[in-house]
Amino acid sequence: MRTVPRLIDNNSRMGEYLMVFMVPLFLLRTVDPLAGLLVATATCIAYIRATVGKPDGYLVHQLYRRGLPLSGLLSRRVRSLVP
Repeated sequence: MRTVPRLIDNNSRMGEYLMVFMVPLFLLRTVDPLAGLLVATATCIAYIRATVGKPDGYLVHQLYRRGLPLSGLLSRRVRSLVP
């Protein structure tokens, strides 16, 4: 019988970080590739700093609390995601 890897249930945000890096990079590559790389790197670093150690949905909850209309994105059952 094969053993199950220890980290199979760990929550990984690597996909989120990759998307945050790749979207500005591809949007700005036609204008200026170096600027696209710099913006993508800065955006990814800022996103990582904002999400490390926080629960899933923390940034969406913070945007909602600051007045951004996000109807339908937040569950009404969740009262507070702020630690």
